[in-house]
Amino acid sequence: MRLSLVLVLVVLLVTGCVSNEAVRTIQTGDYELTCDQLKYELARLGAKFEDAKDDTGITEKNVGLAIVFWPGIIVNEVRANKNQDSIDDRIEHLSQLYKMKCVGKDEE
Repeated sequence: MRLSLVLVLVVLLVTGCVSNEAVRTIQTGDYELTCDQLKYELARLGAKFEDAKDDTGITEKNVGLAIVFWPGIIVNEVRANKNQDSIDDRIEHLSQLYKMKCVGKDEE
């Protein structure tokens, strides 16, 4: 019985944590992307940023962790903020690329 309870708590802790989905700012092939590909990637990252933002604050994961293991909330918040920062840095990089490659090119 005790082992079952420990296993259930471990499973809850593992599944209750925010995943580490930090993205690299500069990736191979960035400079070969077309304007349409850059637009698509920026839109995709915008949605991913919103998902990462939803992992902060009072969430089901954090409430569950508060009941079982309250320090896990701190880990979740730090990881969610790291994910947001990495996505934001990538968006900034791709936005600069888009400005260099695509802004004003339609007018020529």
